[in-house]
Amino acid sequence: MITRALELLRPETTAEAVAMLAERGDDITVLAGGMSLLPMMNLGIVQPDVVMSLNHITDMAGVSYDGELRIGAMVRHREVMTSPLVTTHAPMLATAAGSVGDVQVRNRGTMAGSLCHADPACDYSPVIVLAGADVELTGSNGTRRIRADEFLIDLMFTAREPDELVTAILVPGQPAGAGSAYLRFARVEGSFAIVNAAALVGPDLGTVRVAIGGVGPTPVVVDASDVFADGAGPGAFEELAARAYDAAEYASSDIHSDAEYRRHMAGVFARRVVQQAITNMP
Repeated sequence: MITRALELLRPETTAEAVAMLAERGDDITVLAGGMSLLPMMNLGIVQPDVVMSLNHITDMAGVSYDGELRIGAMVRHREVMTSPLVTTHAPMLATAAGSVGDVQVRNRGTMAGSLCHADPACDYSPVIVLAGADVELTGSNGTRRIRADEFLIDLMFTAREPDELVTAILVPGQPAGAGSAYLRFARVEGSFAIVNAAALVGPDLGTVRVAIGGVGPTPVVVDASDVFADGAGPGAFEELAARAYDAAEYASSDIHSDAEYRRHMAGVFARRVVQQAITNMP
């Protein structure tokens, strides 16, 4: 329960929000959907004095495509999941959005907010890192783009500066003839993933890459293109699993799983997600 008074700011445009951050950025906690922030406030884990809600801003909404997907910062998970543009140009991203939390969370939470929270088990993180997505940030010095794998720095720590807002996620369209997939492993539906994985497989298995989340502070990427050069045989999948296990060397233990189990499941889900991506190839 939130038992202390706080100041609530409600800008109506991105420019107004950026001006507020330029003046008081070190003191402001930004709220989008609130599906990560509000539970932490209820538990007393964070106790902000000033909260800035983005929910009255309309110029950060919507999904568009012009050679790449542009997903506004206030786009909810449900819209990412159901958007024809996303399902056409980045189907693994739509799958990941449909895996976030439960119905209530998907209707309220935002993709940008989830990425800014930077939980290692975030459903989106392996997908956008694998896809080569960029994060757009707007601040007092203008707008910049930063690669997703550079935006996600560490456990709940990103490259966003105090005077900046994430205004959009920019995702390249899936290459023609490629197959992709996203899978997650969790104890119960709606809980954070113990391990999650995204795969992108190029035409004729010319490229086989996997990104795995939950096994370190940020997703790890495994390139197994060389081992699939002669086809998707048992040996190729065994080597993929071994590489995924090695890549997960910084996995940690918690109440859900110990580190060794996470490393083992990284291998299991690397195999499964690539098999699914091959099945999804046109």
